[in-house]
Order: sequence, then C-alpha cells, then structure tokens
Amino acid sequence: MTQNTQVEDLLGRLKRLRAARSTWESHWQELAEMMLPRRADFTVEQAPGEKRVEKIFDGTAMQAVRGLASAIDFILKPKTSNWFSLLAQDEELNDVEEVEAWLENATARMRRAIYDRGAKFAQRTGEVDLDLVTFGTGLLFIGEKVGKGELLFRSLHLKNTYIVENAEGDIDTVFRTFKYTARQAVQAFGREAVGEKTVEALEGDEPDKEFRFLHAVLPREDINPLKRDARNMPFASFVVDIESEHLVEEGGFHEFPYAVPRWDTSTEEVYGRSPGMLALPDVNTLNAMSRTILRAGQKAADPPLLAPDDGVIGPPRLYPGGITYYDASLFRQRGVPIQPLQTGANLPLTLEMQNRTRDQIWAAFFRNVLQLPVPGPQMTATEILERRQEFLRVIGPTFERLETGYVGAITERVFNILLRAGVFAELPEALRGRRVKFEYVSSVAKAQKQIEIAAAASTVDVLAPFVAADPTIMDNFDSDKIARDIAEGSGVPHRWLKPLDRVKMIREARAQATAEEFAKSDAERLVGGLQQLSQVQGGQQ
Repeated sequence: MTQNTQVEDLLGRLKRLRAARSTWESHWQELAEMMLPRRADFTVEQAPGEKRVEKIFDGTAMQAVRGLASAIDFILKPKTSNWFSLLAQDEELNDVEEVEAWLENATARMRRAIYDRGAKFAQRTGEVDLDLVTFGTGLLFIGEKVGKGELLFRSLHLKNTYIVENAEGDIDTVFRTFKYTARQAVQAFGREAVGEKTVEALEGDEPDKEFRFLHAVLPREDINPLKRDARNMPFASFVVDIESEHLVEEGGFHEFPYAVPRWDTSTEEVYGRSPGMLALPDVNTLNAMSRTILRAGQKAADPPLLAPDDGVIGPPRLYPGGITYYDASLFRQRGVPIQPLQTGANLPLTLEMQNRTRDQIWAAFFRNVLQLPVPGPQMTATEILERRQEFLRVIGPTFERLETGYVGAITERVFNILLRAGVFAELPEALRGRRVKFEYVSSVAKAQKQIEIAAAASTVDVLAPFVAADPTIMDNFDSDKIARDIAEGSGVPHRWLKPLDRVKMIREARAQATAEEFAKSDAERLVGGLQQLSQVQGGQQ
C-alpha cells in the first residue's frame, strides 16, 4: 500500500468514526456542562481560561463525580498500599523461594516506576477517573520515555479520541487528533517529516500557527516474522499531518498502549455509559429547583413592596437606616402604607424536595456503598458479614470489570515495558519460559477474602460438636491451604509465609526427631527390661 493510499484510508476512517458518534457528543456536552465543566467543549469551542460554570446553580453533581472518582482511585489503585502483585501462572512456583523473591522484587520495581514523579501516574489516572465517572469511558496512554526505560502516562480527552472494538468486544484501535504549532511539529518530528503546509508556515514567519495531526494505533495485518523493527510490531502506529494529508511517521507497539476503561456497556454500543448519565435527569431537575429556590429566597429576603400611589412622600428609602415619609392620615385609614408582597411561597417544602433530589443523585454515584463496612460496637459477626456481602453485590461487578479493563491493562503494559528495558533482575531458571499473572488487592478483593475468612470461622464453629465426636471429619479440609489463605486475606505479606518446600522440610525433620526420640525411648525401655530380667534370673540362681 502506497503512502498516499494509506493516508486516504486513515483520514477516511477518521471521518466515518467522527460521524458515527455525533449523538454521543451532544450527550457528553450536556453531562460536562453540569458535572465536569472543564471538559465542556465537545460541541462548542471554549477559549482557554473561559468561565464554564454559568449554567450551574447547585454543585451536588460535581461533588458526587469527584467523590466517586476518588473512590475508584482508593479502591482500585491506592498509593498507600500494594494494590497489585506479580505471581507465576503455575501456582506451585509461587512457593519456590527464588521465584518468590524475584516476583516480589519485580513487583516493587514496577511500583517504583509507576509512582515515579516523572511518570505522572496519579495525576493522569485521576483525570481518567473523572472522565470515566462522568462520560462512562476513559482513555489512558501508557508509554515510555524514549531511550530512558521510564514510564510516561497521558490522559486523553474523549472529544478528540475515537475507539473501535474487535470481534471479541475489546478495544484494539484508537484514533486521536491533536494540535501542534508549526514549530512544535518540527521539533517533534523533524522538518523533513512534516507536511508541506506546516513547513510553509514555519518558513513564512508563522511558527505559532496551529495544525491538526492524527495519531492512529491499530492491529497490524501484514507482519514479517523475520523482522523485528517498529514496522513489524503487532500494533501499527501512524501519525498524519491532516491539513497536508501527509504521512509524518510510521511505527509500532509491542502491545496495545492504551487502557480504555468503560463503566458499563450496552449491546451494539462501543462507548461506555456512566453513573453521570443515570443521574442526569435528577441533576437537571435539581439545577432548575436551585435556580427557582434562589429567586424565592431573594424575594423572601428582599421582597417586592406594595405601596399606594398616593400618601407616600418621595420614593421609599429601602437602604439600611432609610426613613420614608408618608401622610399620617393615610396610615390611620389604611394601616401600614408600605407592605411586602405575599406570594404564598412554601420554602420548607421546596427545600425538602431539593434534598430528596440530592439523595437521588448521591445514590446514582454510590455514595451509600462507597465505604467498605467495618465492625461497629453493636454489630454481630453475622451483621458484619451481611453488610460486606451487600457491598460486594452493589459495587463488586463494576469494579471487577474495571480491574480487567483498567488496572489490568496498566500493569501488563508496564511489566512488558520494564522487561524490555532490562529493569528487572535476571529471571530464575524455574521461571524461564513460564507465564506470569497479576493479582489485584483492591478493597473489593479484600472484602471477598474477608467473607471467605468469616465463612471458614463459621464452619469451624458449626462443626465443633461433630468433630469432638468424630475427629476424622477434619480430614476433609486442607488445613495448610486454609491457614495460608486466611493469612493472605488478612493482609499478611506473602514474604512472611514460609515456602511450602521449607515447611515440608521442617515437618520431615520434626518427624525424624520424633521417630529418633521414640526409638531412643524404646531402646532405653528394652535395656531396662533386660537389666530387670537379668536381675530376676540372678536372684533365682
């Protein structure tokens, strides 16, 4: 395929992707205007620094978005705890001492690389979390600094980014448009690489003129297995100068470089749906209520006045301390000459309706279930278990999906980048040619393990009288497995547990020592018995 044909195909596909999602963009614009104003430029152009909150009369929705986004960060990827660990696919290898040490060391190095200040992980994923909660779809680029073996995360605005699913329903194609000035484009790609119009602007004393570019990442169809260069990687990368219709750069990625979490999806819809979409009707209702209540409150505090068209001398002085003069005879005939207009408004009722609507919005953003239930002073073990089960029932399915499509994509991409960069120690022999996997220690996973621990304790309590009558009942349970699962579920670091092969050696040594002790005791008893027998026989003689 020639360069011109390639560019035509890419720009044609971009045009079709843009046209296919116009309905989404109007929806996103409405969501952004009420919940995330800094993103409110899907269908309108916003000048940098322009005010974007003029339409908002109540901030509940913005607070709810921020609260759920913070919860996502805390539950899925808390910086204060180890939220992922690297394990061997073959579980038996995880108890081999040298394998365990390598996996823990690799996990620690991944964590340091992710939270390195230059990687900007916390900042960029925080932006993605806000987009995910508001629009239902977030976009995170996981890249590396060229030649440094260091990570670089970037969040992408949904306005400029288009996604495509493969046959299995996974996102494997991203088209993203962005702007560079002529000077920035030449700095990024080189004068020889950019299009003719961009070069003309730079040479024509317009270095700050902006040009649009396309970056497309998609599965590569024609791979030469004998070559290992960028143009034969599994995912192709194209940069196109849109105005000049010129291919600027062609490269590739070893694996898909984006994490595209989607809150929820519907059949035949590529883009996700969000809690913000569920709350939008109530958000609009609350905003209208707040505007009306604000006007009603202003009228109550500074009401319209009823004044006769005669008898009042001059205009009423409405400022503090003002004195209004009127004809005293009028007061005797009609009472107070100037009175507030009584509209019959019921502010307490409207405030109650407003609070009910706020509760609906908070419920849409999971406020009632965001905090993992903890034991209270009056709670029984059964109540604690039931509350944790309720937490998992409501929040669990969503966060399990995010573990796969969000943090799962991040950790796998990070591992591969660091592995190619030679960041990890040399692989132990037992791991060579073996696959690894990630285990995520989120609050949801912890709650699930705590439920299992509670179930184990409950089972022991129920079986206790039966075990007393027949101890062989315990032969049904793998006590070692139960002990290790309880320790890990309680948060005990894996390195604190002895490898199974060492436990086996300890038990064998103990058994041997016990056998030797029994043998020694038996020998002593035998010698003693022989001595007694000899004495008895000597006495008989």
